[in-house]
Amino acid sequence: MIILIINTPLLLLSKLIDNLFLIPIFKQIKLIKSRTERIYFPLSFASKFVQRFPSLSDIELQVFSFDICSFIIEIFLTELEELAYLKIDYNQGTLLDDTFSREYIIAKRRQAFPSKLMNEQMVNVKNTGQAIEIWLPGLIFC
Repeated sequence: MIILIINTPLLLLSKLIDNLFLIPIFKQIKLIKSRTERIYFPLSFASKFVQRFPSLSDIELQVFSFDICSFIIEIFLTELEELAYLKIDYNQGTLLDDTFSREYIIAKRRQAFPSKLMNEQMVNVKNTGQAIEIWLPGLIFC
């Protein structure tokens, strides 16, 4: 398993993320942990992040608000097939309802990856008001 622990400003640096020599390595990375005080992972970077790191199974990030967090979660849930664990810390809550129930996560994954069977009993979502964690189990083997 290839793991990348990196400060958010470095992860966002175009000289790094757009480096043609590193892209094949990025595609093999399974775990990314990116945290820096007062520097947040931007929503505008989420799609490029998924393109550069399509094999991710574990992600830990920090964003400014839960509203940004919710958009990023949508992108990750529907585009990262191998995603098993997601933790996003956020500093500012929201006035909107938290839509990330266990049932919602299961429905999104079924819709995005209909041929991937997962142990739905093991799906878990925890929102503490400062961080949201989502656990997605692997495939069911018959």
